[in-house]
Amino acid sequence: MIDHAALRRIPLFREFGDAQLDAVRETIAERNFPKHQFIVREGEPGDTFFVIASGSVAVCRVASDGRETILSILKEGDFFGEMSMFDSSLRSASIKTLTEVRVGAVRRDDFLDLIDANPQIGRLLVIELSDRLRAANALIAATTSQDIRARLASLLLNLADQFGERVENGTRITLRLTNQEMANMIGTTRETVNRTLNRFWDDRLVDMRTAHVVVTEPDKLRALVG
Repeated sequence: MIDHAALRRIPLFREFGDAQLDAVRETIAERNFPKHQFIVREGEPGDTFFVIASGSVAVCRVASDGRETILSILKEGDFFGEMSMFDSSLRSASIKTLTEVRVGAVRRDDFLDLIDANPQIGRLLVIELSDRLRAANALIAATTSQDIRARLASLLLNLADQFGERVENGTRITLRLTNQEMANMIGTTRETVNRTLNRFWDDRLVDMRTAHVVVTEPDKLRALVG
């Protein structure tokens, strides 16, 4: 079962006392998923809300021809599945694990009871959803107006901000994405991402000598983004 320490790392519950966290634990079922597995699929009925206790997932949509578009990446402390909690709609996107993932799952009736008993959750939900909408609008604007170098530079900067750790020569992105996954995020091909990453490496904007990309020149990447 997810403990108090893990729950407190989830922003929705950051203001909760021990008694409130005990109530949350009674409604949460822990689930574990391996890497590259779907947790929910677009178009399925949605009756469960999820919070991520550890790991990272991709929010994606899959076209009829199998092409995948990654809309965003969620990590520890984030949540998903909230939309169908309020209107009983079908899932609007699929959620696929990028790493091994541990989630807490809350059934719809329990989730609504939780909000009724703790109104601050509703406020935090609105704040988070507003942030996501702004990020989605920025991504749409970027993918329609920027060239591939700018799109990839923007993606690397965002990943460094969300998943970065300081190392001697820059910021290492701890989340390992394949070139195909990065291509699915910026609307291009795996080959184009590979070619552009190699150009960034040649220009010493990134370091790819290990399995994790290191952003070495963030200011120059920002200049590409404009």
